[in-house]
Amino acid sequence: MKATASRRVTHAILLAAGMALAAVAVVADAPDALAQSSSRRAWLGVELAPGTGGGVVAKHVVTNSPAGKAGLSDGDLILAADGIPLEEPRQLVARVALLGPGNTIQLKLRRGSTDKQATATLVQFPGDEQLLRLDKIGTFAPTWKQPLDAVSGTVPSSISGLRGKVVLLDFWATWCQPCRMMSPQLSKWQTTYASQGLAVVGVTTDDVPTATRTAQALSMTYAVASDAQAATMSTYGVRALPAMFVIDKKGVIRDVLVGYDPMRHAELEKLVQTLLAEPAPTP
Repeated sequence: MKATASRRVTHAILLAAGMALAAVAVVADAPDALAQSSSRRAWLGVELAPGTGGGVVAKHVVTNSPAGKAGLSDGDLILAADGIPLEEPRQLVARVALLGPGNTIQLKLRRGSTDKQATATLVQFPGDEQLLRLDKIGTFAPTWKQPLDAVSGTVPSSISGLRGKVVLLDFWATWCQPCRMMSPQLSKWQTTYASQGLAVVGVTTDDVPTATRTAQALSMTYAVASDAQAATMSTYGVRALPAMFVIDKKGVIRDVLVGYDPMRHAELEKLVQTLLAEPAPTP
């Protein structure tokens, strides 16, 4: 069962990563795409989906990305790039890769019944953590895509159930060694600051029995939930584990940490203390 769960989560992360490559418009379909260094990848910052009857859909535009700064919005239909009609996402992916960082791309859009023109200046792919920071910091934390299954502790039915608390939302997996290394620190923060209004929530795509065994083995003192279909993980744009979102009392994401980095723990704890001192939002 554990091996099956691990394979499922690994598949989910790889799938999300593949979607992210399409989203940033690097050469996801080229044979040498994954061999390119991040510094050589051109980034547009839009997750693409096939259109119906021509064009490609901007499924999600990353906040503060070149696409976002150019005025693209979620749901826009991208009809052409530099005058070349688009029929499928890989055409835009290839065009962005050909142009490279520092160059501009002209996009023809359709929003509702109105056609628009947009010019985006491509940049280097910022990396997984910076991409999340650009897209999520300063925005309201998305609610669970579907109800999470409680593994231990109290897991609210939606993120709004944590409004008024400072939240550390940690995405992890039982097979992820850095995630396991992070759990004692999360437990320590939960124990130290729970009385002041901190709520630590760990979300894993492992099934409940597998997650329960690991939560018990690691003595996790905080709430743990299973997101078996990776729906919430995808909503938060997580492609690498562990990934932690620091959410203030109003429900706004204030910081993002990807990976296990003890050098940032003091900085993160100071932020938690600052957020705990902020007044609770008015009803």
